[in-house]
Parts: sequence; C-alpha cells; structure tokens
Amino acid sequence: GPPKWERVGTGPLQKRRPRNTCAKCNTGWMSKIEEAALPAIKPLLVGERTFLDLSSQQKLASVLTLISMRVELIAYGMRSIPKSEKDELRKNPLPTPNWRIWIARHAGKDLKDFRFRFTAMQVASDKSTLMRGPEHCNTHITSLIAGQLYVHVFFSTVWPEFPGYPDVSLIKLWPPSGFDIDTGLLPSFSDEAEIRLHETISRNGKAQ
Repeated sequence: GPPKWERVGTGPLQKRRPRNTCAKCNTGWMSKIEEAALPAIKPLLVGERTFLDLSSQQKLASVLTLISMRVELIAYGMRSIPKSEKDELRKNPLPTPNWRIWIARHAGKDLKDFRFRFTAMQVASDKSTLMRGPEHCNTHITSLIAGQLYVHVFFSTVWPEFPGYPDVSLIKLWPPSGFDIDTGLLPSFSDEAEIRLHETISRNGKAQ
C-alpha cells in the first residue's frame, strides 16, 4: 500500500463535522453513538479523573470504532473493514470480536486539535493465496490522539487471536475486562512511544 500517513485535524474536536458519510447516517445512528459517548469521552480529552463502568466502556468503544471506520474512508483506497462490520455497528452499537481497543494518556506535545494515524495491511499465513491490492487489506491499525487521550485500535478479520502487546502498558477498553477503569491510573505515552506502537506490527511483519 502507500506509505503510512498521519493527519492533524483543524478546529476543536468537539465541533468537527464528518464529511465522508451521508446526512441520513450522520444525523441518525451515527449521531446516537456519538451523543451516547460524550459524557465518557469529555473527561478523557482534558485529563480529568473519571471511572468508566461497563456501560461507559461500551459506548466509548462504539464511538472509537466509528471514528476508525471514518478514518479508513480517507485512507488512499486502503480498505480492510467489510460492509458487514458497518451494518453490525448500525444494528447493534458495539464493536464485533474483530476489534481490539486500548487507551492511555497522551503525554506528548500539547494538541489544540487532534491527530490520527492509519496503517492498513494484508495478513496471511499462505501468501500463495493472497489477493494483493489496497482493496484486499484485512487488518489495520488506527491511532488517535485527542487532547490528553491516546487511543490504539486494532482491527482484523483474519487474526481473531491477536494477543495484543504484552510488553506495552496499555489499558484495554475492548473487549471489556469486566472491571471499571480508573482513568487516573492510565499509563502515559510520549509522541515517540505512540509512533513506535503504531508501527509495531508493520515493522515486525515482512512486506511482500
């Protein structure tokens, strides 16, 4: 695929308007997901201590999944999320088991807006059966930095047993652990650490 890329948003995050989905979806099911997550996400943006119960974790995971889907729409044709995933989120506002989401505290350069990074890839155990091309990606990483919130999203339709990052201190948001999350205990990540984590899989894998 194309080189990895990042984008810095302009204007306050709370006032951003999506430009890549239809008005019916924006004002319908997507808007409901966003509004439901606002009470949980606002303290995280400004670094205020809060406790995320299971309901809050689910709502936050849903809106972060939605954001990752929207990011992919502007990712230079790199597509890894099938329509079935989007239909499932619309019908049942929860990520499927194909998603892994972690959060931490952004301790890097102060951001007035937000930044996201996206890397899509093809993962296969047998490259002889691999259909190559940006439209055949099956795995991706989205990193989102918004205020003092750092989010790391992993999605894959072919790697359901993805173990995560055992040597990295992150708080798992999805799938939920069953325990409340004390955001005052979130680990801090620098700009450099965020970039290293975003590139972990693509660096360790062998490009074909």
